[in-house]
Amino acid sequence: MSIQTNKRSEKELANEKSRRILLGVAIWCGFYRENPQRFVKDYLNISLKFFQKVLIYAMMHNNHFMFWASRGLGKTWLTALFCVVRCILFPKTKICIASSTRVQANEVLSKIVDDFMKNYGWGSENLCREIKGKPIISPNKGQIDFQNGSWIKVVTAADSGRGKIIDCRLW
Repeated sequence: MSIQTNKRSEKELANEKSRRILLGVAIWCGFYRENPQRFVKDYLNISLKFFQKVLIYAMMHNNHFMFWASRGLGKTWLTALFCVVRCILFPKTKICIASSTRVQANEVLSKIVDDFMKNYGWGSENLCREIKGKPIISPNKGQIDFQNGSWIKVVTAADSGRGKIIDCRLW
């Protein structure tokens, strides 16, 4: 009586391991795309208030969204957080921030660089690994590139910036 064993080559074992890892990544990615508020807590280490969780969820699951709030509620901060989450979870996302002045539009990028990349412990380390190169925030140009091909750019929403806005393809 002979016992047959399924001996696999090193390459087959490596392919199987790679397949299992990619399947796990796909499952977690799907979960976090459906629950972006959990992604913010689990990956970026940022605790949100209940209304912020609802707003992030609504931003991710609706094509049209309007956040109309009074001063000091954190509209820019939450918008910057949404941009980061969207760029990480959906590779090759293109986000174009348009404002009447570049300084105002650069505020979103400043929140990402000055707040999210520095103030949230290991969550900030995760975000720093996701961003490729050094973010550019200047009076002439504003851009953050991500490792997965996503980017966030700033343009002026004036007659002089009209061609730039058309070049930005939004998700």
